[in-house]
Amino acid sequence: MRPILIAALLIGAPAAAHVTVWPKQSSPGAREKYEVRVPNEKPVDTIAVEIRFPAALRVTSIEQKPDWRAEALRDPSGRLIGVRWTGKLGPEQFTEFGLLAVNPGKGGEIAFTAIQAFADGTRVEWSGAAGSKTPAPRVTLIPAPH
Repeated sequence: MRPILIAALLIGAPAAAHVTVWPKQSSPGAREKYEVRVPNEKPVDTIAVEIRFPAALRVTSIEQKPDWRAEALRDPSGRLIGVRWTGKLGPEQFTEFGLLAVNPGKGGEIAFTAIQAFADGTRVEWSGAAGSKTPAPRVTLIPAPH
């Protein structure tokens, strides 16, 4: 009975360790440094992380990390709409990638899409609703009190 319980816990573990964006709250119109936190709970290496930015967020810079390659993703007009980092993140490790951005002028929630690719060819798309098995990274923009 005990091995079944352990197996059930392991199956649920990856959903608890999803890609997130920090800080979780910011202010409308603020210049912010965001950190994309990527854990690897699979038994194989993470080899790529792609982040698509919320349409209203204006990202001005992406972090270049040692041993990772950052590729800017742009729309036809040249606007920065995402980034793809490629490298190697071993099992039971995590890393963070930085973004400098200007928040939209209105309050509310902004959601990113993250795609995590693994050495075994599998991918996880973190774009679901809050509370789902693959929730999108979210930031709440709260106006400052007057």
